[in-house]
Amino acid sequence: MNKVSVERVEFAPLLDQSPEVIERIRNLRNSVEVSKYMYGDHQISTFEHAAWIESLRKKPCDRVMVVLYEKRVEGLVSLHAVSQEQKRAEWAFYLSEEIQGKGVGGVVEFKLLDLAFEQMGLEKLNCEVLETNPKVIEMHQKFGFKVEGLRRANVVKEGERLGVVLLGMLRTEWQEKRPHFSRLFRQDKKY
Repeated sequence: MNKVSVERVEFAPLLDQSPEVIERIRNLRNSVEVSKYMYGDHQISTFEHAAWIESLRKKPCDRVMVVLYEKRVEGLVSLHAVSQEQKRAEWAFYLSEEIQGKGVGGVVEFKLLDLAFEQMGLEKLNCEVLETNPKVIEMHQKFGFKVEGLRRANVVKEGERLGVVLLGMLRTEWQEKRPHFSRLFRQDKKY
């Protein structure tokens, strides 16, 4: 699948980052190769980004982290709508166009699944992917996510209505898949 080791990818809390890193995240989000898979078409302004960062301070249950690849900020990963009562959350991520397709996304997914299921004790993880992003849908399925539905014509992108694929994974499904990915990434410890 890839040659990116788990040790080369790290997560760090977004809210602990410098203004330069926070601006880097905004620029990544606004890049063509990232924004084409987001729900909105518009460019995120500095003001809008600052308001989003401030809103995160009021959501202590959410975990929003920068993705560091070889110590460089190359993306964002988040767990949101975290419910400790229901033991579930939603997750999403994006990576810079420079590292897309190089195996980093698989390592991000592996580490995020371990964080959610092993560290946080969640039992269900959900995500949504635009139907125009089949590579990410396929990657999620390789890790054990199941397609749970399709929100038909749910998002308008560049004047066209697109569907959103709903995917979910149970903790038990990750426990079945984890040994394969642990061997693949040569990673024995759990996060």
